[in-house]
Amino acid sequence: MRVFEYILLRCINSINGERTAAGIYNLLVGKRSSQTLQDAHAYQLTDFFAIYKPLERIELFHAINQLKEEGKIFIKSEDERPELTAYGNEHLGRLSNEWEPLYFNGIRLHEKIGLFEERLYLYIQTITNMKKGNKQFLPITDRNDILRWVKMNYKANKTHLMDHIHSIYHELYSLLSEVNEEEAAVFTYRLTGAGLIGLSKQQLADMFHLPVHNVHLHIQHFLHHLYQAIENKPGTYPSLSIFVEEKETSHLITNSAQKTYLFIKQGMDLETISERRRLKMSTIHDHVVEMALVQPDFPVSLFVSEQEVKEISQVMDELQTNKLKSIHDALRGKFDYFFIRLVQARMQHQKSEAKI
Repeated sequence: MRVFEYILLRCINSINGERTAAGIYNLLVGKRSSQTLQDAHAYQLTDFFAIYKPLERIELFHAINQLKEEGKIFIKSEDERPELTAYGNEHLGRLSNEWEPLYFNGIRLHEKIGLFEERLYLYIQTITNMKKGNKQFLPITDRNDILRWVKMNYKANKTHLMDHIHSIYHELYSLLSEVNEEEAAVFTYRLTGAGLIGLSKQQLADMFHLPVHNVHLHIQHFLHHLYQAIENKPGTYPSLSIFVEEKETSHLITNSAQKTYLFIKQGMDLETISERRRLKMSTIHDHVVEMALVQPDFPVSLFVSEQEVKEISQVMDELQTNKLKSIHDALRGKFDYFFIRLVQARMQHQKSEAKI
């Protein structure tokens, strides 16, 4: 399984027997829920959020079972939560040497990378066909927003098309040289150009003798690397910089949480928001936890006092766990689960900020 295997073992190692395989699945496909977002931060797995959106649940569980059969993980029958074996931990170390550093940044780029990918593929198809004088080609996407964007940018660069094509080629070549040869080759054969049709993921898997999982992750990994390199040094990659989305997206994962956030900023209490939005209080609580996790300077003090934060966080530090029930029991039921999750979110946000 190679890189897919490495990512699974990384996830299993990080959750340390506190979540089921379903939690890993929700992370990789980018399930838009506050719980998945909080888990991503709690277990320091934000980079892997939504990096494998097409993954089928049955495929994930098949891969988990394969790791179990190979003796790399064990699964407690009573709660179905995977953990690494000693052999699995050793194997993870070997894979880490092989695959690090990884350039995934899923939590920040998950909404941007798909648009970036489609623009890049269609633009390369367009400029190479136009260079050959072939105006009657079938575009690889039928999305009107992508087609309009490519048409606009082609018009802006067609007067110096040859120089523009050479510039894109050299900038891409430079960035492809920074990743391993297999990944660079997989990405290159994926591209469609004049008289050349890009290979499907299954065709790439057959060509390189790889599982389709790895083909997908190779492509996504390079796109993440490409996007961030251009974003960080637009002057170094002036031709590729047109593909990077300038508009900053919201920190909040769910659209529903954004609506709740607007009501809170207006000073509305949670009970009123619940009634106004006709949502369960538990859903509103999810939104508040999400806000505390990702919004800078979110006023947690509106819901929990500093003394309560101190008391809950002290128990969390002592237990060194993210399991809500364990924390709740240690506090002898003194605090509602909502308050515990809120304090968890604040601590996780602070840890994330400290890493930057």
